[in-house]
Amino acid sequence: MFERLIYTSRVSEGVAIRDVYDIIRMSHNRNSASGLTGALLFLDGYFTQILEGSPYALDERYKRILADPRHEDVELRLREYDVAPLFPTDWMALRSSEEIAPEIFGKHSYHPGLPKPFFDGYKIQNFMLDCFAPIPEEAGVYRT
Repeated sequence: MFERLIYTSRVSEGVAIRDVYDIIRMSHNRNSASGLTGALLFLDGYFTQILEGSPYALDERYKRILADPRHEDVELRLREYDVAPLFPTDWMALRSSEEIAPEIFGKHSYHPGLPKPFFDGYKIQNFMLDCFAPIPEEAGVYRT
């Protein structure tokens, strides 16, 4: 049994895509050592992240996120136990708007920041699963 948490945050002023790549690089190292997996969306000036792993490792990582000056207005949107991870092989997958098929935004009635009145934790989770789902190369969107 493991836990999953989902949070949203506003990106602090001055944080650019190169800073996000630094976050991912550090996350790969730290998460692999802690047994955490997950995914990070970087959209419209907001982060949305799913983290999965042991409760202790999640607590420690979330404390770091709360103290990280690159995040503002961090909101825990879902925390739950589950039997299988959603991202079992990803120390930290990353997607930005250019890597997400446009129809996914429409399908989920996307609003920047995924505000609470429109998106509970499970709606965010479903949105993220669609954002990270493999798509055929011929669709014109290429993911790394």
